[in-house]
Amino acid sequence: MLRILTKDMFEADRCAFDEMFRARAAVFRDRLGWQVDVRDEWERDRYDETEDPVYLVTQWPSGALTGSLRLLPTTGATMLKSEFCRFFDEPIDIDSPTTWECTRFCVHPLAGQADYNSSRAVATELLSGLCDLALDTGIESIVGVYDAAMIGVYRRIGWRPTALARSRPEIGNLYVGLWEVTADNCRTLRANLSRLIEQASGNPSGAAVDERHGGIR
Repeated sequence: MLRILTKDMFEADRCAFDEMFRARAAVFRDRLGWQVDVRDEWERDRYDETEDPVYLVTQWPSGALTGSLRLLPTTGATMLKSEFCRFFDEPIDIDSPTTWECTRFCVHPLAGQADYNSSRAVATELLSGLCDLALDTGIESIVGVYDAAMIGVYRRIGWRPTALARSRPEIGNLYVGLWEVTADNCRTLRANLSRLIEQASGNPSGAAVDERHGGIR
C-alpha cells in the first residue's frame, strides 16, 4: 500500500514520520555509513526542515512502513544543486517545474527482515508509485544520484535511468540519472510488481535488492 506524506501532515501523522526518519537513520547512518545528521535517532536534513518535500511511503496492512522516498521540485533547493554538485566535474543544471529530484530512497529494515523478496518488492512498489504519481501530476522526469551497482537492479525492476554525469573517481562510482515518466514505464512497473508479489508469496528465498548501495541517494 502506498501513501503520500507532506509537512502539513506532521502533527496528525507523527507516527509515520517517526518510523520514516528512524528507518533512514538505521539504513543511511548505521548500515551504509553515510555522513548524515541524526538527532534523537531521526535522520533529517535541511530539506526536510525548511523546504516542502513530498514523501512517498509504502506500508503493510498493519500500518507499519516498509519504504520511503523524498521528492523536491528542482525549481527550488535540491541536493544536486548543493551537496551533490561537488561530486561531478560536469555542470548539472536542472531547474524545471516538470523535473523533480528524488532522494532518501530507503527500503526500511522491517521489510528486509521479513524475507528476501520483500525488499525487492518494496523497492519496486516505491518506484512504481513514484512513476504513477509523477504521471498523474504532470511531472515528466525524475532526477537522482545513484551508485553504479544499482544499474542492474533498475533494469530488473523495469525503470532504467539515463545517465547524465559520472562522479569523479575519488568520490566513488556514482551517477546522476534521469528517469523518464511515461505511461509505458508505469505499466511495466505495475506488471513487474505484480509478478514480484506472486513470487514472494510462493518463494520467499528469491534474490534481494542489495541495500548496501543505497538506491537513489
